[in-house]
Amino acid sequence: MSRPPIETTHLSATLHLSECHDGFWLYDDTRKMNLALRAKTREAALLHALSYYQEELGRVEKKRKALHVVVESFVESLKETNDDEFCLQQEND
Repeated sequence: MSRPPIETTHLSATLHLSECHDGFWLYDDTRKMNLALRAKTREAALLHALSYYQEELGRVEKKRKALHVVVESFVESLKETNDDEFCLQQEND
């Protein structure tokens, strides 16, 4: 069984920084995960978490951009189809 933390600081409603016997641990309740494990200082724990979120944001932005391209392409294909149908309908009238 692990030992209880020496001290826990609630940084926000969902972030908790604990000083443990083996270093500092930063836990995020929204992700249900530790963002920093055994960091030597409070600052190191926070920097580790910041780096993690920067990398995650980069991955999410890349996926969003790729999805945006697919959606725009799909919307454009619908516009072309609707324009063709409109032109054919006008020719028949």
